[in-house]
Amino acid sequence: MSLKIQEHENPWPTLTSRLPEPGNWREEEGLLLPEIDAQKALIVQMQQQVQLSNLLNQINNEIRSTLDIEQILTSACRLLGQALECSRVSILVKESNREKTLVTRGEYNAGDYPIQLGMKVPVTDNPHLTAVVSGQESLALTKFLDFPGLNEQTRQIAEALEIKSMLAVATRYQGEVNGIIGLHQCDREREWTHWEQQLLEGVASQLAIAINQAKLYSKTRRQAEKESLLRLIGNQIRSTLDLGTILQTAVREVRQLLQCDRVIMYQFEDNWVGKVVVEDMTVPWPSILGNMGADKCFRGDYADLYQQGRVKAINDIFNAGLEPCHVDFLDSLQVKANLIVPIVTSRSEENSPEIDGSCNFKFPGRLWGLLIAHECHDTRNWELQETELLSQLADQMAIAIQQAELYSKVREAAVKSQAQTQQLQAAMQELRSTQQQLIQSEKMSGLGQMVAGIAHEINNANNFIHANLFHAQEYFKVLDEALELCGNACPEAAAALVRINEELELDYIREDFSKLLNSMREGSSRIRSIVTTLRSFSRLDHAEFKAVDLHEGLESSLLMLQNKLKTNIKIDKQYGSLPRIKCHAGQINQVFYNLLDNALDAIDSTSKPGELTIRSWQSEPDWVTISVRDTGNGIPAEIQDKIFDPFFTTKPVGKGTGLGLSVCYQVIVQAHGGRIRCVSQVGEGTEFIVELPLKN
Repeated sequence: MSLKIQEHENPWPTLTSRLPEPGNWREEEGLLLPEIDAQKALIVQMQQQVQLSNLLNQINNEIRSTLDIEQILTSACRLLGQALECSRVSILVKESNREKTLVTRGEYNAGDYPIQLGMKVPVTDNPHLTAVVSGQESLALTKFLDFPGLNEQTRQIAEALEIKSMLAVATRYQGEVNGIIGLHQCDREREWTHWEQQLLEGVASQLAIAINQAKLYSKTRRQAEKESLLRLIGNQIRSTLDLGTILQTAVREVRQLLQCDRVIMYQFEDNWVGKVVVEDMTVPWPSILGNMGADKCFRGDYADLYQQGRVKAINDIFNAGLEPCHVDFLDSLQVKANLIVPIVTSRSEENSPEIDGSCNFKFPGRLWGLLIAHECHDTRNWELQETELLSQLADQMAIAIQQAELYSKVREAAVKSQAQTQQLQAAMQELRSTQQQLIQSEKMSGLGQMVAGIAHEINNANNFIHANLFHAQEYFKVLDEALELCGNACPEAAAALVRINEELELDYIREDFSKLLNSMREGSSRIRSIVTTLRSFSRLDHAEFKAVDLHEGLESSLLMLQNKLKTNIKIDKQYGSLPRIKCHAGQINQVFYNLLDNALDAIDSTSKPGELTIRSWQSEPDWVTISVRDTGNGIPAEIQDKIFDPFFTTKPVGKGTGLGLSVCYQVIVQAHGGRIRCVSQVGEGTEFIVELPLKN
């Protein structure tokens, strides 16, 4: 459990405040002044040793209680600052042995002074830090700004931090410097005592061990996090085929593990130009997701190197020997350092390359894109383990991408196969529908031919009857006149004629024969009318589009359905004034027949008196409308959108084919460019409205 140091007043008041001033010393109890001075100096030395021991014990307790380097260093800074009563205590740590830059990882601030925590300080450009690192003892500066060799930038930083005096010492572990402890006095200039220097050097030796242990722990933890990340990505690849989720998880976890400002995946498209497909970044750095612009310096030979496995680590874009256009491009993205590894799919994985931060080569494959880590706030020295991690993740991403592409191809093949199956089913359905329609058309055509043939034969026979009725009437007149003349010319025959008249009822025959001929004439005319209607329905004489009277088609269809017109069905005809319509009369009559037939069946199914209403009107200047309405049970709303589908029927098996309304739709909409719709409500009947253009 972490030991928490309570905030309180300085536990170690300055030792000089406890001693009398030298001028006030006097002889006491027979001792000479030199003896008194020696005793007091010994007491001071013992108290200093106790103070140093207590301080080191508390720092050791912190070190033993936690492995968090920030917590250890912050507590050490606070204890030092309170013990020595200084304005600021900072501990700067080297991130790696190769780096020449220190980062402030711990700080104590006794007042409202500027914060140094997190600041990166280069050793090379700061002579005071160079002196601290190169010397074995602490460096005490009463007037910091008077230290020789300070450059203008360092002076500006010191003035911004309000540093007037400084005491600093390097922390060394096994002879290697791993940090610097710096004490700042900001409110005044301060003379640092020899004891304060000794105390700081004693603390430095302890903190050197703590920093080294924390760095080892951090390295072990980062290795564990690296293995955990690789395991996480591997598990995701095995558990999901959602490439977006895998890529997003990868960039998020990499950025957190590397503690960098931005991690992206850049996918190439055409001519080595592409876009950022996924990213993770921290505030305040802007997003570059999507098209981040083209790097004009990126050439095909660079792509060849990346395709072969090149890994490029750029610690400082301004001092890496890059082409000016490439520096400008990275600077426009606010990048100061970056690490680039290729994502190469479909390649051999037999040998693992050595990654040394420059150019490395792997077996060639398809360069899918780049995995890139950006450092935006400052330069960065990329470590070997970081390039190894990014390279291993790029290999994992290549596997995930290949699997996703393979899965996508399989899905596309499945979708294509399903589409082909659906097309085949639709073709079969259409073929079946066409076949049934052909059968229906053949039936209607056969019916039309039969009707036309019967009408022709009846008409021929009726023509004989109708033509001879006139002659029969004339012959009867002649015979009647002959009998009248015979009676008048031969008195002897008069008596015989009277007897014959009584026996054969010649007077009744002579009176009724004229009526008989008139009724025969009316019957013959009726036969001729029926034949004309039958010929109008069959329309065999109108095979092409011709201008016809739609009312004739309605009447002929009603005549064909005469056997269904029962006494309990009332026919209401509301014909308007219609111009002649240019259409295929036979097909239109078939539509009328189907609609009227369905309407009569709907009324008949109610087993109660009903009404069939037929209306016609000119709805628009170039359109006419025919309405057929029944008082049947109506059509439920849930099936109204299916009634024009082929083979859909609500009639019992054997009572309907499901093609009537489908044929109506094809004739009206497809063949004549018209419209047909249904208006129905359950319990209130159904109305079919047909709209036809005057000219097809």
